[in-house]
Amino acid sequence: MNMGMKHGIAVFVSQLMVSAVLLTLSSGCDRNDGPDLTRFSGVVINEVAAHDERTDAESWVELVNTSSGTVDLSGLGLFLYDEYFDGMNIHDFAGQSLSAGERMVLSTADDGLRTGFASDAQFELRLAPDRSGEAVDSFSRDAISSPGALPVAGSYQRIPDGNGTWTSSPAASRGKANLILSLENTKHNAIWLWSTHMKEWLADDAAVMKRMKALGYDHVLLNYAAFQYSNAKTAREFMAAAADAGIMVHAWIQCFYNGGWVSPVIDAENRYDQALFDDIIERANGYIDEFGVQGIHLDYIRFGGTAYKHNPSAEITAVGAVTEFCRQIREAMDARGENIILSAAMMAEDNAAYYYGQNAAQMGRYIHILMPMIYRYQEGGVSYSTDWCMKMVRLFTTVTDAQVWAGTQTYSYVGNNVSGLDEERLRSDCEDFVGSGASGIVLFRYALGTFPDVNDLWESE
Repeated sequence: MNMGMKHGIAVFVSQLMVSAVLLTLSSGCDRNDGPDLTRFSGVVINEVAAHDERTDAESWVELVNTSSGTVDLSGLGLFLYDEYFDGMNIHDFAGQSLSAGERMVLSTADDGLRTGFASDAQFELRLAPDRSGEAVDSFSRDAISSPGALPVAGSYQRIPDGNGTWTSSPAASRGKANLILSLENTKHNAIWLWSTHMKEWLADDAAVMKRMKALGYDHVLLNYAAFQYSNAKTAREFMAAAADAGIMVHAWIQCFYNGGWVSPVIDAENRYDQALFDDIIERANGYIDEFGVQGIHLDYIRFGGTAYKHNPSAEITAVGAVTEFCRQIREAMDARGENIILSAAMMAEDNAAYYYGQNAAQMGRYIHILMPMIYRYQEGGVSYSTDWCMKMVRLFTTVTDAQVWAGTQTYSYVGNNVSGLDEERLRSDCEDFVGSGASGIVLFRYALGTFPDVNDLWESE
């Protein structure tokens, strides 16, 4: 064999070997020796409640199948990565499946999860065949902007449900479609509610609460006494029922009154009472953390008619004190990253700044909803006209871009005796505020008067 033929054969054999190697590599890619994740398509981690930092709350995870068919979960695990575990399988899905649209909640309370995870620390959950492989879906605490621990009734949720981005909510949506209540997806009708009425609202599978929701009342301003220790259990039941009904609960707290007026200005020292501010903000945070309220309603956020006496200098004034507190609590609530709604009960008077320290224009820079108490009925049978009610609303709507919800009574006086309004009269009183510039109504209070249907109250606006 001559040298030319040997060279040609060598080149041919070399090319053949290269082709074989490339074919092997290519066929290996086509075979995809790793697990086929497409069979799990549509299954996502949808909600996470991380409470391992507490001894009185469970951690849980909700999965949902967003696909149109049943998915067999066999072969998957839920892997936890945190400061203690580097890929521990905390749930094995062998023999489990999810039908289309079905949800599955795994919890530490029933050993559905082998361990929990803490919201005040970084952690990651991966839904995957093994700890080191590609994930079907995952959740990372890094995806949440709020820096603090979750409220005990709260969770991390995908918004919109099933395919949205992660956000933190003080109220969980366990086992049902995620929906974080807001001013955009609720009707602007509210009720002031005393703590003593919680059990009535919860009786018979929350029949009263459901009826109020059906009548169009999507917001409840629940008195702070509801959250005291003796009422805590009932309050948590109330919060859970409200979440199921789609009602947003605001903690109704007293600011500058506690059995007597407390001035937010320390005149002798020419300064604001920062300790008072801090105490109110701490209480507000506590109601969110322990009960999952979604709003803070500030009552008595004023002086008791003596504001003009508390202006020790040009820099330290009564109006300045009220406004500064509004600024500080708004900053504190925004820092939580949970879209907490602030509202304030307002005195509906021309000279509110002089006597009460309430400047609607300044407060409206920080408070989402100003609620002027436009009480047309007075003792002795005196009542004010519709024109007067409209004028009082415009004291607010013409000076601020904040929402204004008109507060109105559910009762009048017969002589000096309180008499609840009938349904027709109360509905008429509510209608008087339509066209005033107000965008909501607040009724004072439950258990007086017959509450009308207000679902369509603002439809003509």
